[in-house]
Amino acid sequence: MDGATTAWLLVSSALVLFMTPGLAFFYLEAWIVRATASTC
Repeated sequence: MDGATTAWLLVSSALVLFMTPGLAFFYLEAWIVRATASTC
């Protein structure tokens, strides 16, 4: 592996690590909004 491949792997893995909790929080927030809207 050359330097560009290593750098791309580091960047992509960092993006995945940052995006996974953000995506989970987004779905959780959407589910909470939908749940509270259906009860009103």
